[in-house]
Amino acid sequence: MEGGGQRGRSPFGFIRGNILVLMVCRVLWSWSTSIVYPFFSLYILALGGTSTEVGLISSLGLLAGMFLYPVGGYIADSSGRVKLIGYATYLYAFAHLFFIFATNWQAVAVGQFLSQLLLFYVPAMNALQADSLPPDVRGRGFAIMMAVPGAIRVVSPYIGGWIIDAYGGGDVGMVQAVRLCWGIATVVGLLVATIRLRYLKETLTEEEAKGGRSIRHLPEIVKDAYRNIFDSVRWMDSALRVIVLIEVLASFFVAMTAPFWVVYANEVVGLTPYQWGLVMLISGFVGIAMAFPMGSLVDRVGPRRMILVGMGLAPLAIFLYLYSGGFFGVVAILCWLSLVNSMMMPAFSTLIANMIPRSRRGRLYSLLGERGVMISFGNFWGGGFLIFPPAAAGAFIGGYIYEMNTTYLWMIFSVAMVICLALTFLFVREPEEAES
Repeated sequence: MEGGGQRGRSPFGFIRGNILVLMVCRVLWSWSTSIVYPFFSLYILALGGTSTEVGLISSLGLLAGMFLYPVGGYIADSSGRVKLIGYATYLYAFAHLFFIFATNWQAVAVGQFLSQLLLFYVPAMNALQADSLPPDVRGRGFAIMMAVPGAIRVVSPYIGGWIIDAYGGGDVGMVQAVRLCWGIATVVGLLVATIRLRYLKETLTEEEAKGGRSIRHLPEIVKDAYRNIFDSVRWMDSALRVIVLIEVLASFFVAMTAPFWVVYANEVVGLTPYQWGLVMLISGFVGIAMAFPMGSLVDRVGPRRMILVGMGLAPLAIFLYLYSGGFFGVVAILCWLSLVNSMMMPAFSTLIANMIPRSRRGRLYSLLGERGVMISFGNFWGGGFLIFPPAAAGAFIGGYIYEMNTTYLWMIFSVAMVICLALTFLFVREPEEAES
């Protein structure tokens, strides 16, 4: 493991070695992909797709991401993290060529399936990050690792919009501009892969690794990886299993509601798309500004207490969204929830890392992710193999519930968060000693 105790040093002394490399790479990725991803659905429409195809492509990506996550976690724990991260990043970057040269929505669908399939290295990267953060600074570390790339994601969409306007807008301008942006993202992806492969340092020792197998043994690797899902579930103690239950419940209701925050703001509250973008910008900066203070509090008071505070604040904010009334009300609610996320995400990440030994992190992260619960106001990003199915089901059901009544989603979501709060209070405990 990199470093040691950080007490008495600079509060940012942990930003070195693997943590520095991972942060630089995430900043580069966030800058390049966030230029184009907000316009991904419009790109599909411009290539002749319909809203049905937009949903289909999103579903394909979700299913593809789920399929190989256990394989990535198994390889990370049996053969090491760095080579898997580096070489898979190259493949992931090359998969974006389908987006650049797409002449119809079917090519985009293939690209989305392949690119999300090749994200199976994410559990290894999460494990490497947890390995490289000393236990006494994990709250601050996870907070900074989330906040700095997040700051880039807040601003990047404006660059993408400017490029699209520069090409004249419309379907033709949209296609030309997005192809250029995907080209930039692909080049940046290849650079990120090179940096990761060259500068990341392996954290899994020879004794902890069981020895890797070559690509010729891929069927056996896949078989063992999926067999290890049951082994990993059996290994979990009761507190970690409750965290998994909380994540599964939260992912269902977060994904159910996530696409409709903007729809409700537009159709019911009356906000324009420009105003919604401004809301996201303001709430995003609030989240960034509070990330380090909240991460420091996680290290000081403990992750469980921070999770309880965040979950205690969330239900009321979610319910009050129905009474936001206008622009400033929506700003207030989303800033409130950004603060909640700033509490819960580093706290969950710290608690999960403290519970899982280094030799099992890849496999466990492939199942439950590393960030715990996050309230999303747009697309839902699944965290692990066990999280994808309930999220997909929630997203599917959410549309029918919203069509039935525009207020039901937030009522249901607020009650669900109360249940998650009760489960955390009653059953989740911190380990006596944090895993290194």
